[in-house]
Amino acid sequence: MTAAAPHRLTAATAAVLLLAVTGCRWLNDDSGFVRNTSNDYIEAEQTEPLIVPADLSAERIRNTWPIPEIEAKPLARHYPGEAPRPDAIFGEAQEPVKIQKLGERRWLIIADEPSTVWPVVEQFLIDNGIDIASEQPEEGRIDGAWLSVGGGDHKDVVRGAISEHKQDAAGRDRIRFKIEQGIRYGSSEIHIRHENDVLAQPTADWPATSALDDVEEALLSEFGGYYAAGITTQSVSMLASRISTANKAVIDRDGQGYPRLRLNVDFDRAWAVVQQALQRAEVEIGSRERSEGLFQVKITKDVLGGQRKSLLSRLWPSDGEARFLDIRIDASGGSQIVQVFERDGEPAPGEVSQQILVMLREFAS
Repeated sequence: MTAAAPHRLTAATAAVLLLAVTGCRWLNDDSGFVRNTSNDYIEAEQTEPLIVPADLSAERIRNTWPIPEIEAKPLARHYPGEAPRPDAIFGEAQEPVKIQKLGERRWLIIADEPSTVWPVVEQFLIDNGIDIASEQPEEGRIDGAWLSVGGGDHKDVVRGAISEHKQDAAGRDRIRFKIEQGIRYGSSEIHIRHENDVLAQPTADWPATSALDDVEEALLSEFGGYYAAGITTQSVSMLASRISTANKAVIDRDGQGYPRLRLNVDFDRAWAVVQQALQRAEVEIGSRERSEGLFQVKITKDVLGGQRKSLLSRLWPSDGEARFLDIRIDASGGSQIVQVFERDGEPAPGEVSQQILVMLREFAS
């Protein structure tokens, strides 16, 4: 019995070793052992229904685990093969403050969140001796009190601008601010209106234009300089955190799963935004048809930038460095939808479209 013990020990050891060697293969599809079935549902197909002989009842036979009908979406957001690639990061510096113009419209673009801009607007009014008559953070609005501005010199820039351009006009004046989300992430738009109760009937709503455009333009410049100078200590307003103005640029997907850039602006603004973004990104524009909302462009890997080049290299033509694409703007409700297409009208590959739309958003203003 003593001599047999080593053999029993050896057999046990061999069993343990065999288990250790093969254990890591239990879930290997090619091992012949227990197969990993966790991803089988991806390729599951509905089998033919059970055929019941005519002399038997099929009443109690039913499919307890039916595969539901799923609408075909070419770019449905699931990734059985690999993780999704990250969006490209475009590092172009944004000007801290600048005045933007489009036709007769003008506004300030500030590279800070509305909740940071809000207290600076309040302080601007206070520093100019103007009471705050109304604050409506849900609409991003701050209204100054009515002023009686006569001629002569004034110590503050608000009354000075009104007096300079009002000339002989009578009546009272007030200044109103509207703070909105900017197109670029983390930016704000500042709109200013001047009202005069003699030149135009005052309204509780946001006026489409100012009573005196020159006053509006002068005060946009004054406030822009005030903000850029950093006169006030930067803070965040809890009241302004309630600002509920919609994002002006949102990247989502259509019903088929293709990326799109939704611009919550009118067509004139959307056209200007896309055109300016393409120019700032140094994208070659072959032709443009404003009436059709169409830009025909040449996109190279280098346009999408240095280290980002590798993200799209496998999607680029193997025989060249460029893709010739159409960028289209179509109205949808109160928004404008920007999408990327091949020249034959087919949607561009999803990852290519995604990166181009991100580029447009980040170079927009």
